[in-house]
Formats: sequence, C-alpha cells, structure tokens
Amino acid sequence: MNSRLAMWAMAGLCLLGAWGCATTQDPRKQLLEGTSGNAVYKLEPVQLADTIRHLLTEQRYELLPTSDPLYLKTTWRIDGALDMGGSWSRMLIQLVPLGDGRTAVRAFRMGYTTTGRASSHPGLASNQKDSGKAEGGVTGSYVVGEPLSPAKPSVKRAGDFEWALLARVDPKLGAHLEARANDYIATGRHDPSEPTEE
Repeated sequence: MNSRLAMWAMAGLCLLGAWGCATTQDPRKQLLEGTSGNAVYKLEPVQLADTIRHLLTEQRYELLPTSDPLYLKTTWRIDGALDMGGSWSRMLIQLVPLGDGRTAVRAFRMGYTTTGRASSHPGLASNQKDSGKAEGGVTGSYVVGEPLSPAKPSVKRAGDFEWALLARVDPKLGAHLEARANDYIATGRHDPSEPTEE
C-alpha cells in the first residue's frame, strides 16, 4: 500500500513540476518588461500619446474618445471565434507628467476568455428592479446571444506594450537593453541586480 501511495505521489509531483515549467515566464521577457515598466520618457505627454495611438492601431486596437488627454482607452479587441470561445482584451493607458518635461506611462490590459455564446435570454429593462417585470407589466428586453465568460475580466500591467513603446521611442536604448538581457541570460543570471564577480 505504501509503495503504491509513494508511486502516486511521485507521479503527482512530476506532473506538478512539468506544469510549473510550462507556466514559467521567459526570463528575457521578464527582464525587458520589468525594465520598461520603470521607464521615464524625455517627451511631453502629447508627443508620447501620438506614438501610443500609432502603436495601439498597429496592434489592432480601436481608440475610444476620452475627456482626459492623459488617458487613452480602447474598445475590446476579440481574437478567436465567438461561437466557440475567444480572447477579449482592451487597453487602458495613463500618461503621468512629472513636471520637468518628462513623462511616465502606465499601461494596463483588461482581458478575459469567453466560452461561446449564451442563448437569447430576457434582460432587465433599464428602469426595472429585479422583480421580473418592467413598468406596465411588460417583461424585460431580450439580448441576443452575448458571450459567456466563466470569470470577470482581469486587469494586469501590460509589460509587453510598455516594452514595445520603449523600443519604438528609443530604439538605441531598446537594443542596448536587449543586449544586456541576453548577457544576463548567457551568464545564468536572471536578475540584473545580482552582484557580478568583477
């Protein structure tokens, strides 16, 4: 009995190990995105916003109007077939002026995965409480097959977008940072803050 339990435990650990390796992020990507997340640009927000708009368009995002010129947001970009399931994402970007002509950027991606579409179902009218009937005894309006999602959207820092922005605004610095990241990986270090043997 103990040998069988040990065998199952060993198999479970092997599976967990394989799963852990499969979900481990690329160290080079982590270095580059971590660096770009701390970038400060020697540009006014208006100039930087133009570059961000172009980059968003290249990545197939459509901009939505905002009342704040230092805030950019997009519509949902959908990848995949909606009837079978798809990946929905949108970008929320804040430009932070630092008062000395420099600007910081904080980019966030909101995203979730859908698992097909719901059947048409009754929804609540805008002036109706959760009573099952709207004013005048009329039931709520119908919503044609909306996407189903098993969870609420998640909002995460978009390090890949921030890295793409840094590489676009300052290609020379981007190339330098890529070379540094490659050096760290080649020497077996994954953290630039680790001390060197010099």
